[in-house]
Order: sequence, then structure tokens, then C-alpha cells
Amino acid sequence: MNIETTDLAGVLVATPAGRLDLTSYTPLRDGLLKLAADAPLALVVRLGPGFEVPSATMLSVFTTVGMRISQWPDIPLVLLAETSEHGDQLHTSGVARFVRTTGDIEEALDAVERPPLRRFRSVPLPNSPAAPIMARAVAREVCELWDVPRLSDDAVLVVSELVENAVRHAHSESVLRVELRPSGLSLAVKDFAPEVPVRESPEPDVPGHRGVQLVDKISVAWGCTPSSDGGKIVWAVLGLRGSE
Repeated sequence: MNIETTDLAGVLVATPAGRLDLTSYTPLRDGLLKLAADAPLALVVRLGPGFEVPSATMLSVFTTVGMRISQWPDIPLVLLAETSEHGDQLHTSGVARFVRTTGDIEEALDAVERPPLRRFRSVPLPNSPAAPIMARAVAREVCELWDVPRLSDDAVLVVSELVENAVRHAHSESVLRVELRPSGLSLAVKDFAPEVPVRESPEPDVPGHRGVQLVDKISVAWGCTPSSDGGKIVWAVLGLRGSE
């Protein structure tokens, strides 16, 4: 399964080509998630004549992708069915009930023309003990500037753990991405090592280093997504009501 991409003023159009079956289901799912991890304004998946679907049940891959990216990075997903056959399959399989589906590129772009308002900050961080300190300062600053001070303490804890993991385990420079959307405050750290973080038992006598257990406890959702350059993005979302 190959996926070609085109950037249309920040909207990423992905065109998969090949046969969608049990063998290609996972590569297509993971490929679309990697594209979404770069946080375009929206992701449009163009289903043309080169996309073969022998069984409509395989189209559930798009429902899975839609559910995953609705948590993070929370961008619109639109399916562009360029053939009547694909349009019929999306509706009969029930996928169109969960993922926005259109018939031409103009409709697809209209569907994502007004994405939810968001506030965004991206900060590169070094591979050094100074990185968590810098990340905590950014978290405090944006929570104050964006008028969500009640999230500040939780945001500081989360970014501290995520960036510490990048320094201690990935041994990598990283990029902190903080974004405020109607669904919540998302905190994401991209590093350049593919290893997935594991949930460790906290060390009772050691301050800090509470790992993803702490992130899991105070976030409404969190996860790890491979990035398109071979690294990964570990992300967490804080609800706008804080830790409730």
C-alpha cells in the first residue's frame, strides 16, 4: 500500500494506492496516523481508481484512524470518494456515519475550511538536563497567556515527565508542542528515537521520574505515535476542567 501526499495550503491530501486487505490494513492505518502526527490543518484521504477494496469491512480502517486522531492531534478527517463504488462502500459499511465523506475535492476542502480555533506553541529543546526546565517554563507561560491557569500545575507535571523521558531514555533532542483547542490542552513531545515509552513502577524514594504512570493519571487521554521521520511523538491531553 503506497500513500502519495499533496499539501494544499496546510490541508494534507493523502492518496492511498493498492489493495486494502488484511495484509495492507495495518500499514495504511499507521501511515495515515503518521501523516496526522505532523498536525496539518486537516487530513483528506482521496480514494480513487487505484484504491482497491475487495471487502467493504476493511474500510473500518478509516473509522479507527478517525477515532485515534480525534483524541490527538484533533484535526478533521475527510474521506474523498472519487468513484461511485467507493462512495457506496463507505455508506453501506457504515463508515460514512462516523467519518465525514464527500464526493469531490472542492467539497472536501469546504468541509475543512474552518477548522476549530487553536492556539499553538512549538519549542525545540536540547538533549540536556536543561530541557525539562525549559519545558516547564513554556507550560506555565502558555497557560497564563491562554487564560487557563487552572491547568498550569498539571501541564507542568506532564511536560516535565515527557521531556525527561526524551532526555533520559531516548537520549535525544526534542520538540515540545503545546496546543489549546476546544477539546482541551494537548501537550506533545517529539523525539528522534522510535522506542515506545513503557509504564514503570514509580520509585518511592526518588523525587520526579514518575514516568507515564503520572501522565496516565492526570490526563484524559495520552498515547505514542510514530512520526514520519522515524522518531515518535508522545502526547497527552488535559481536559479544560483540569484534573476532574
